[in-house]
Amino acid sequence: MRLIEPGSVLANRYVVEDMLAETGHAESWRAFDQVLARSVVLQLVASSSPYAERLLATAKRASRVTDPRILQVLDAVDDGGLTYVVREWVSGQSLTVLLAEGPLPARRAAWLLRELADALAQAHALGVAHGCLDPDVVVTTSGSGVKIVGLATLAVLSDLDQEADPERADTVALGRLLYACLTARWPGPDSRVLPPAPTERGRYLHPRQVRAGVPRSLDELCDRILSPAPRSGEPLTTAAQVKDALTHILAGDRSSASSATQTLSEPAAEMGVPTATDVRPALLPADDDALPAPTPSGATSETAGSRLPFRLIVAAVAVLVTGTALLAYLVGHHGVPQGTSSEAAPRSPSTPAPTLRRIQIQGATSFDPYPGSGDENPALVPLAIDGDPTTAWQTLPYLNYPALGNLKDGVGLVLDLGAAHDVSRVAVELQGSPTSLQLRAAPASAAVAPANSAQQYRLLASRRGAGTSVVFRLQPQVSTRFLLVWLTSLPPDGTNAYRGRISEIKVFG
Repeated sequence: MRLIEPGSVLANRYVVEDMLAETGHAESWRAFDQVLARSVVLQLVASSSPYAERLLATAKRASRVTDPRILQVLDAVDDGGLTYVVREWVSGQSLTVLLAEGPLPARRAAWLLRELADALAQAHALGVAHGCLDPDVVVTTSGSGVKIVGLATLAVLSDLDQEADPERADTVALGRLLYACLTARWPGPDSRVLPPAPTERGRYLHPRQVRAGVPRSLDELCDRILSPAPRSGEPLTTAAQVKDALTHILAGDRSSASSATQTLSEPAAEMGVPTATDVRPALLPADDDALPAPTPSGATSETAGSRLPFRLIVAAVAVLVTGTALLAYLVGHHGVPQGTSSEAAPRSPSTPAPTLRRIQIQGATSFDPYPGSGDENPALVPLAIDGDPTTAWQTLPYLNYPALGNLKDGVGLVLDLGAAHDVSRVAVELQGSPTSLQLRAAPASAAVAPANSAQQYRLLASRRGAGTSVVFRLQPQVSTRFLLVWLTSLPPDGTNAYRGRISEIKVFG
């Protein structure tokens, strides 16, 4: 018999609508909060249940964790008949559903696990563990974000033996989730959500033994988390260590995509791995660095050499003709290419173009100081530096006025270059128009990104009413570790609403 029925109203506020699941000894329902006019999730047990007191206690502890990647606890109530926890509602797909279609692309798996590890590290710092982490409790949202369901409360409602070290158990679960993302198999004792991982002599096979083309770096990371005696480095025993390792792997992959070592972006089609047309696009797709095309198998080196001068001449003529036509088009239609900063200096045709080098962005965070909330859609920030212009970090929607609803001066992204660099150019790709934005820089001596105000960053250049592509050219170069891309006016996003989107940022020195 169910504890409650659709149409019931709890606390004169929550209208019960649909049953979602029976998890452990609790029922989960979707309800409508009449006060705040939004959907919520109710997780409830009878007040007489031996689990009721522990449910309330753990919910109160979990409510201290406000990381946006963890489903928030909004309320915890005992009305004498029912004990229930109220959580935010989010639309999305569980990781179980995604993996039923097959393994994830390596980069997407690495990014997703880094987000999970970072969120759990924040919870562990407050003394709160999940304790029951598997693909069923990981939800990917429509905005390409990720949410963890049931922090702390799911564990107390299950009949699983309580771990002596729940934070360590969460770390092991992160390793299992990474393994599952790479292979669509579950390397754990409870394989109810996915097919079990294959074993040999009582030990789980490594991901690279299960599926061809798994990057060695991620295979070794699984080993360092799951094996008591890893063969490829020191054991990783905390969520923070897993987050740091994945951050390093993702950063290294972006900077070494053309090296001889297999990278996360390598399709490895020759190894039997599905190509890009066979799998969903990764949230963190490949860099645009490409390996040289091989010599056709039917041509000998002598034949290729004899044809090289002629091919070079044809290529040079084609480039010259195309360049001339493109220049004529740009001058005839726009005068100068769209997105060029007003600070760009003219260059004589006889002056050689400067050689630019790409500066790898080591990290990025959303920047929303007072009177803002302190952070804005942090889970989406990696999409602004992932090399894929089709994905984007986006602001919250603002009503009535493009200048962020006249609520604050701006919102943006802080880029961490890892160390002070001489920056000469920053390219920003946007979605929607018009957008007004500024490029600002922290002092060269800053070892930590300023966090209190955009005014702590020196204004380098600005554009009003920009289109979807902006290039800031800095003369002279600016030495800094931290750059701030600051949005001050946003493009329309529906009726009477405005929202900014940054799809890609590249920095050059």
